[in-house]
Amino acid sequence: MFFNLRKNSRAQVTTSQALRHLIVFQMKLGADAIRDLLMSPVSVLVFAVDAIRKPTLEDSLYLRLMLLGRKSDRIINLFDEHKDAGHFTVDQAVEELEELVLTGRKDQN
Repeated sequence: MFFNLRKNSRAQVTTSQALRHLIVFQMKLGADAIRDLLMSPVSVLVFAVDAIRKPTLEDSLYLRLMLLGRKSDRIINLFDEHKDAGHFTVDQAVEELEELVLTGRKDQN
């Protein structure tokens, strides 16, 4: 996501590249914050339900929520740890959106 350069490249970062990365990072931070705000009260609720129900591990709502949290981490991909890991990420969504916008501009000219 950051830059597709060779290790020994002497290319410089342009202002437009840096601005794009800043905007994408801020979007990811926002998505991460919203996810945390939603999952925090839900985690307390599902923990209480599991404490009352005492389910098997396979039926635990709390463990399912933890798995959902891991999946959302991969999707948000805040620090590019999951690039090219074979699943959909916010980075791919941004790239597809950019492509649509650029294609739309070319079609108008």
